[in-house]
Amino acid sequence: MKNSAARRWPFAIVLLVAVGALGPAELAGQEGQGEDECRLVSNSQTEGAVEKMTEAGETTDPQVRVSLYREALADLESEVRDDEDITALWLAAEAHIGVGEFEAADQLLKRFVAANPACLQRATDTRFNAWAAAYNEAIQHYQAGDEEASLAAFLKSSVIKRDSRALNNAGLLYQNLGDPEAAIAQFRGAVEADDPTDQARDASLNLAEALRAEGREEEAVEMLRVFAEAHPDDVMAEMNYALALVIAGDPSAAQPTFQALLARDDLTVDQWNQVGVGLYEAEAFADAVTAFQKARELNPYDRDALNNLATSALEAGDLELAAETSQLLVERYPYDYDAYTLFANAASQGGDAAGALEMIQKRESLAFSLENVQLRERGENAYVVEGMVMGRGDGAGSMVTVPIEFLNWQGGVAATEELPLTVPASGETELFQVELTSETPIAGFRFPQSASP
Repeated sequence: MKNSAARRWPFAIVLLVAVGALGPAELAGQEGQGEDECRLVSNSQTEGAVEKMTEAGETTDPQVRVSLYREALADLESEVRDDEDITALWLAAEAHIGVGEFEAADQLLKRFVAANPACLQRATDTRFNAWAAAYNEAIQHYQAGDEEASLAAFLKSSVIKRDSRALNNAGLLYQNLGDPEAAIAQFRGAVEADDPTDQARDASLNLAEALRAEGREEEAVEMLRVFAEAHPDDVMAEMNYALALVIAGDPSAAQPTFQALLARDDLTVDQWNQVGVGLYEAEAFADAVTAFQKARELNPYDRDALNNLATSALEAGDLELAAETSQLLVERYPYDYDAYTLFANAASQGGDAAGALEMIQKRESLAFSLENVQLRERGENAYVVEGMVMGRGDGAGSMVTVPIEFLNWQGGVAATEELPLTVPASGETELFQVELTSETPIAGFRFPQSASP
């Protein structure tokens, strides 16, 4: 089953908002603004801090940077004892962020906005920049294999801004480190932050799983119910609650949600795939077939919808549909090990022993297979096909080239790219990725079976 609702790490680096230290050009540009706006004006008491902070932002030496921010904070110490000088408050907050003291920065930003509510957006941008820097630091630690440092950076980021991404990731790391109660607290915080909502939804699933693991099934179901009610337009929030009812042993209570989802006519291909996965997991196989058929009606060239339809049709006992769709899978994706298995099962259950044997022989003759292959959009006119190559035979170390045909929405070949591969040892895998820029919208892809050495 493809395109399941399994949680995932958001590895993408977050971009910062373009809000930097207060400089002379910015001061000059603010002189004519109205009294009701956020007017930041340096004076003789803050000029020295501005100079040091500007220099700190330009240096590449971390020790010098910290020293300059400390000197700026010393210059601002007398100016931030009260809330008369909002410029000093904001500068001091930025300087504390520069040395990693997010608690102090948080308090100063609260005072900054309280002193002049028109400065809320500037404070919000400052918070986001600080959060994003800590979040990116956490991702880098995680990619380097240091989970404890990654967790510390995620926790630090949440001091300055409550964002569901960092909170959810912190919960996952606490789980990895064997602290379920701390994980639950972080997941709960991610759900409550609800920013962004899709990450809050992922966190709600993680929270439900963590609560179930602690024997708190009723609490898990209730939390998912509340989240779904708070997001009436979120298809997957509805599905997650319905699945929770099934898991809790009350499938009849989930049926109204399932039927309401199937009756909708406004879902996307991805949403129909997600609905179908939920129905499949609830063992409502015939309904899952309906959902995946709706996905295929919207995009006949979507690989997930085709794979999921074949799988569900087999479970639902629709052997004709299972054979038809699994045969198409083999034709489009001849290096997909599971596609041959699906076709063999459909043939076997349909009484075609010879056809089943043929598929098994073809499957076992594969020197390599392409696993978990996905087509994703990456910005305007940009696409990527990515997945894993697994060694299946004796060809370890050999070089092959697999052509990829990108299909337009009429099923025609819009572009062709080549995927060069080094076949891994049997049972081992390597990641691959092929990028494409195309002004023609791409609906899907296929692998013509003509891999060459």
